[in-house]
Amino acid sequence: MSENYSGKSVSNDADGASFSTRVEQAIKPDSIRTFASKIGVSEGTLRRILKGEDPKLSVIERIAEHASVDFMWLVKGVGDASGSNYESPLLSQRVVSVDEFEEEFILVPGYHISVSTGHGAFNGTARIERHLAFRKKWVDYKGLDKSQLAVVFAKGDSMEPTIHNNNTILVDLSDKKLSEGLIYVVRLGEELYAKRLQQYLDGSVRLISDNKEYVDQHIQPHELEQLEIIGKVVWIGKDLA
Repeated sequence: MSENYSGKSVSNDADGASFSTRVEQAIKPDSIRTFASKIGVSEGTLRRILKGEDPKLSVIERIAEHASVDFMWLVKGVGDASGSNYESPLLSQRVVSVDEFEEEFILVPGYHISVSTGHGAFNGTARIERHLAFRKKWVDYKGLDKSQLAVVFAKGDSMEPTIHNNNTILVDLSDKKLSEGLIYVVRLGEELYAKRLQQYLDGSVRLISDNKEYVDQHIQPHELEQLEIIGKVVWIGKDLA
């Protein structure tokens, strides 16, 4: 596992219970299928976690957020499961003063861009439509530069169940280095996509869809001038209904 919390297995427990046991407790009363849908993973993935498989850190964060439990309790059994210490990366729904807001949050521009997760969509000149507030602590924890972040919006279903139509996507514009298996926003010709990327020894790149009903796109070395990596997807906001 490449993304465990602090580089250690999440099965090292302080409360005597296993990580999978705490996940099982956290997701109740939802069924495995229902909760898997809430956090954007397959039912099989969640079942493997419940059987003892270590998930990625991003998945642990989503479990904690949607189950409203404390992150460190979920990871290590530290403290209790009340979720009182959990902080969502997004602005919480409470009234804050201007000074408190500026101390705790940053505003990330949301561009009037639809990143196609289907067959591509032409996007004209980008304009900022809104700003989304993210917690500074979360941005710092992720090692992100606030000046290099942008929010765009997904269209299509080719990245389901990871990304759904109309999901909000946070993109790190500074990270253009291809790391195999991660999701990037890319421009291919005049079309924008959110896809997983895989590079081959001959220099060619494959654009991979999570929805296997879609055929992957293989960009040959002589076509790479048409491909531009806009940035890496670092967070996905999902509507539950």
